[in-house]
Amino acid sequence: MSAFALDNLVETWQDYVKTMDWSKEIQKVAGKQSGCGVIYEFANPLNRPDEDFSIADMRELTFTEPHYHPAPDIEIYFVLQGTGLIVVGTQERHIATGDVVVIPPDNAHYTIPINMVVAVVNTPPFKPEKYIPLTKPNLLVGFDLERFKRLSQA
Repeated sequence: MSAFALDNLVETWQDYVKTMDWSKEIQKVAGKQSGCGVIYEFANPLNRPDEDFSIADMRELTFTEPHYHPAPDIEIYFVLQGTGLIVVGTQERHIATGDVVVIPPDNAHYTIPINMVVAVVNTPPFKPEKYIPLTKPNLLVGFDLERFKRLSQA
């Protein structure tokens, strides 16, 4: 995906999430428990065929399950509530309400959330078989198990 196309995708969805009341929207669909909290999947509200939209409620978690999505999958988080630390590959970043995080394909990622809820856009649309949990170090996707153990115990 070109930088221009990615910027357009982020801007379009960011405009949408600013207008929605996520706390009311999640009451309209059943949540599914996952390693990233309770996931609320929605029919694509913007009718963009190569993307999907969900909300991940991480408020009850101390950390999310480390995982990655293989190429060409891109995942984008829009922080709706809370704060936390996200690790994408070898990079750590503190995030808060209003922040956007683009997670490139083949990059391990996990979050240490504090009362956090995020809107999630996947392109192409999410497929469960492209969610690869990580339990061992994996340098190819930037997963440092020792770092994860240290951060998730803090």
